[in-house]
Amino acid sequence: MSSERENFVGLSSALLGIDRKRLAPTIDPIDLPSQFLAYIRPRLTESLLNDLLSQYASLFNDQKKEQKEIAQILLMNGDAPATTQGAKACRSIMKMWLLGVWYQPYDAGPYKEKQQSVVSDLAYQQSWAWRVAQAHPMGYSQFHFGYWSETPPSLEAFTGVPAKGQQGASS
Repeated sequence: MSSERENFVGLSSALLGIDRKRLAPTIDPIDLPSQFLAYIRPRLTESLLNDLLSQYASLFNDQKKEQKEIAQILLMNGDAPATTQGAKACRSIMKMWLLGVWYQPYDAGPYKEKQQSVVSDLAYQQSWAWRVAQAHPMGYSQFHFGYWSETPPSLEAFTGVPAKGQQGASS
């Protein structure tokens, strides 16, 4: 049986198309998955979060669905985007990983739809949009001085996702 954190990482991996080992590396002093789970629990409500994680676990472990199929089931209603609270929550989870910002998908207690909040300074610094853009937030970089004069690593080196046929990506 998978833990709640493992299911959250798996759900996030399916939604983003980024390998779970990149979202939650073995050695991870920041531990964004645990921070994100704690942050979204009251904002989604305990019952909806549990339902989403259970649905992911069932699709992945019991039904042996591929990650892409899981994302399709959670996000789409046929050819149109699903409008359920679960689908809205999944989209907000994606935005949180990509931007480090939580976009409240619906009213839940004191949290009102369309409210936005930065999860934490580390969530913003470590957000995946920077990796996808092969960039870093202003005022923060893990690269060495003068890195801008060198050819950047491939997009795959940043995200683990091959950049085959994409213009602008060094792959």
